[in-house]
Amino acid sequence: MSYFRPEHTPLVDGDPCVVEDLEQNIEVADGVVVERRSVLWLSVAAVTAMLTGNGSLRSQEPAQQDPKRPPKAATTSSKLSFADFLNQLLPQARRLVDSKSEDDQAYLLTIAAAMSRLRDPNAPIRDAMRQFSKDHRNEGERFPIGAMAMNIKAGRGLTHHDHLNYNGIIMGLEGEVRIRNYDFQGEPPANDSTKTFQIRETRDDLIKPGRFSSLGRKRENIHDLVAGKDGARVLDVFTFFARNATSRYLELDDKPRDKEARIYDATWKQRRRRKR
Repeated sequence: MSYFRPEHTPLVDGDPCVVEDLEQNIEVADGVVVERRSVLWLSVAAVTAMLTGNGSLRSQEPAQQDPKRPPKAATTSSKLSFADFLNQLLPQARRLVDSKSEDDQAYLLTIAAAMSRLRDPNAPIRDAMRQFSKDHRNEGERFPIGAMAMNIKAGRGLTHHDHLNYNGIIMGLEGEVRIRNYDFQGEPPANDSTKTFQIRETRDDLIKPGRFSSLGRKRENIHDLVAGKDGARVLDVFTFFARNATSRYLELDDKPRDKEARIYDATWKQRRRRKR
């Protein structure tokens, strides 16, 4: 960025800064065009104020550390026990559930960042999760979070299913697992319907240790999982928005109805009724 305009377009005293378009529609690669590039021109007085620390630009400088106090440790680099992780997650989950927001992407990214800091992600968590839920559950509520480790044998996994009224994030721990995500195309029929509907494949990821896959309440809410030749172990964290949060399984046609758009015909897999 250049601070000064060319001599033929000088700034006047009352014109401390101007944003000008230099170029438009720049082709940076075959078929790839950047629509706009701009530059900020500052007057000499504005540059002087910035360099000397005067004026409003000074407020952007970081606060000075008190020399009498030891520097704060960077919390993003500290490791978390599983209990620490759950204690951090619960209030955020309750706020999201209470807000009834369907825009949960930032929340899921926050969970992923915390999961990456777990001190021992392979530690047994079933009993710890059960005790944490018992200690923090409000009367009458569906506890908003759940976490579990899942071992998947080679070539095995979970067939296509959705996540009605909940979201989730998966972190790879051992081996690798292929996870494909899908969006509903329009509103699907009721679960007891035999009507055909469409879903669109949006992601096809290979999850290895330390890598993540996520699904929102609406975004990419359907997925399937298949472990690699050595099997896989993953950590799942879910957030539930309703008491009836559940998964429903789908039957998917082998071939897409639209290969280029990766759109498939699907029907709900009907549950077998138990014989009395």
